[in-house]
Amino acid sequence: MLPKTIYLPVSLTAAKPYYPALTGLRALAAWLIFFYHFNPFAVDSLPERIIRELHVGVTLFFVLSGFLISVRYGSQLELSRHWLGTYLYRRFARIYPLYFLLTCLVFAVYQFIPSYDTDRLYSVSSAAQKAVVIGLNLTLLKSWFEQFRFTGIYAGWTLTVEEFFYLLAPFLVLGIKHKLARFLGYVVGLWAIGCALVALPAPWHQFGFFASYRFMFSVTLFGRCFEFLAGIYLGLLVLRNASSLSWLTKLPSCTALGMVWVASCIGLLAAVRLLPWEASWIDSAHIFLNNVVVVPGFCLLIYGLAQEPSRLSHLLGSRPFDLLGKASYAFYLIHAGILDRFLTLNVTTSLPLRFVMTNVLAIALYKGIEHPLYQKLVSRSPKRPS
Repeated sequence: MLPKTIYLPVSLTAAKPYYPALTGLRALAAWLIFFYHFNPFAVDSLPERIIRELHVGVTLFFVLSGFLISVRYGSQLELSRHWLGTYLYRRFARIYPLYFLLTCLVFAVYQFIPSYDTDRLYSVSSAAQKAVVIGLNLTLLKSWFEQFRFTGIYAGWTLTVEEFFYLLAPFLVLGIKHKLARFLGYVVGLWAIGCALVALPAPWHQFGFFASYRFMFSVTLFGRCFEFLAGIYLGLLVLRNASSLSWLTKLPSCTALGMVWVASCIGLLAAVRLLPWEASWIDSAHIFLNNVVVVPGFCLLIYGLAQEPSRLSHLLGSRPFDLLGKASYAFYLIHAGILDRFLTLNVTTSLPLRFVMTNVLAIALYKGIEHPLYQKLVSRSPKRPS
């Protein structure tokens, strides 16, 4: 079966694979998180319990990040100063400018309209404390501290995880590329480092720095590493055309199997909350399902969309979804927080209308700010990597 892959001409020794359907998949992941944050159903109803588990959209983002970094750079990665500097510069150029502008906007609104600061942490702080909050947000360090995780851009805690993954990704990709068996060793090693940080003496845990094992496994790269590393592993297998993937081509549809796997895990996540266990055991089971068990399902889905022709891959690879996928980063940053509060208070309380308006604004931000800024910054950098 021929892979549904487009190769774009770039100034590198080898062409980079581009999978149209995976761009559209980013939009679906962002929408899952939107409806997780704004659950429209009655509390404790079956639909509400299912929608409550759509936080798995974050897991999908993490697996997809690992896969895309692996397939884009796995064949031409080198640990030279020039290559690493250019790689990090371009990661910075893609992620940080829009985040910086929106973060500054959020804190300006909090400063002049304190009612928009719903958790009140910033508004009631002293000037020195406000500087700490802003500094941790602008340096992408906030989600190492439980107290500051949801300050600034509400969903921005995942960028701390993403950015530290980007820092480690070249070394992880290169290590696994040379020996695939290192995959599990890296997972265990990163988990161990995270646990060691949690186990530090009490004075190290100011502001909730690695405050608990639950926190570490939920919102730090150390706890979420399996998702990224599984994506890397899958990407390297695809690049190798590994014989170990041959069994996947014999399945009726990896896309369909992945969707069934993910849907089943969402059902299990909802069911676990109903078990008569202690809260700590329920939390542990929930984290294990979210961070580990659902991941193979997302790998199957990503592989299927990248390699198999299907109605879903055709839809997600279409021009409308391509645009929505490219705007999904802006959508993710703005969907919860001051924008939704403004729309709810001044425009409409209708969730479908707010969803549509948020998508329209995200597209405007992508086309008007995010993409032009990226192009301008990249034009000033060396040509490799892109």
